[in-house]
Amino acid sequence: MVDRIRQLELLERIARLKAERQLKSFAVFNSYMVQARLRVEGLQAALAQSYDSTAPLSVPEARIANAQAGRAARELRHADHELQRLMPRFQIARRQAAQEFGRAEALLSLGRSEAQRLRKDRL
Repeated sequence: MVDRIRQLELLERIARLKAERQLKSFAVFNSYMVQARLRVEGLQAALAQSYDSTAPLSVPEARIANAQAGRAARELRHADHELQRLMPRFQIARRQAAQEFGRAEALLSLGRSEAQRLRKDRL
């Protein structure tokens, strides 16, 4: 029985190491996704700002404003596509990190319950 508890402890330690590695990987990916979301939000604000001008514009100024708005819209579309492209991999990374953490917690729980059962058997 002590061997089984020891085996569970070793498995839990291995699972913890895997979970930590997976969580670190997810944290890096998450920070990249946060930056991508902030970029999209910033571009949305820039595009909205380009259309919110209430001052009358001359024809050359209107052409420049239109060109800037078009550029902002293209950049926004590109950033949004990039975010959407990364989203499935982000979901997979999040699920894997949660799964590895859950595995470590399950092994810890099994080890504790096995140790508790062994103590009860001794009494």
